[in-house]
Amino acid sequence: METGIQYTLYIHIIVGAISLISGAIAIFSAKGKKWHRQSGKIYFYAMTAVFITGIVIAGYKMNRFLFFIAFLSYYSVFCGVRFLKLKKLHKTQQPKWYDWFAGILNTVANLAFLGLGMYYLFSDSVNIGGVLLTIGFGIGGLAISYANLKPFVIRPKEAYHWYLAHIGNMMGGYIATFTAFLSTMVTRFDLMNPFVAFALPSLIGIPLLLFWQKKVEKSFTKR
Repeated sequence: METGIQYTLYIHIIVGAISLISGAIAIFSAKGKKWHRQSGKIYFYAMTAVFITGIVIAGYKMNRFLFFIAFLSYYSVFCGVRFLKLKKLHKTQQPKWYDWFAGILNTVANLAFLGLGMYYLFSDSVNIGGVLLTIGFGIGGLAISYANLKPFVIRPKEAYHWYLAHIGNMMGGYIATFTAFLSTMVTRFDLMNPFVAFALPSLIGIPLLLFWQKKVEKSFTKR
């Protein structure tokens, strides 16, 4: 079993590196062009492998944090791809059953993440930094579920809703993946405070994402 989990870890590292590289290419390449589409596909497949191997490793090592982060990051990427197929939600298009299932499953996972943070808060060896990060990611995951399930209930008014959802989810998944990568590197090589490393990608990435979404929304409004 040790050998099998070691190989799984190697695969996890390799596909994680592929996802970071392909995701960066997709982010900085011209949207809708060949490089963007091809790197986006590679990113999605690599993230699928990251999710599967991450779940296996988390289960073997009983790492609850890795387990929940795997859900949060992959759900964002899954929704980012799905919204390319849900462009007519503002009209009569209906989501598939697995769109609902993924959103509900992510909600349950992040409620558990939130509960884990509360458990840590009242434990004997409480670590405030770890508690805040766990609760913060739980709340963030629930917000992602809400944002992606809301258009299924209340139809969006804007025809470009899918574009904003695609950008937000793919970038959200990338931020979570980069967070896991940076945290692993910091833990192994003691580069900086691990809690700073865990929070830094979100503190930088989320404001940039919101700025970019606002810019895109303005460009569509002008049209």
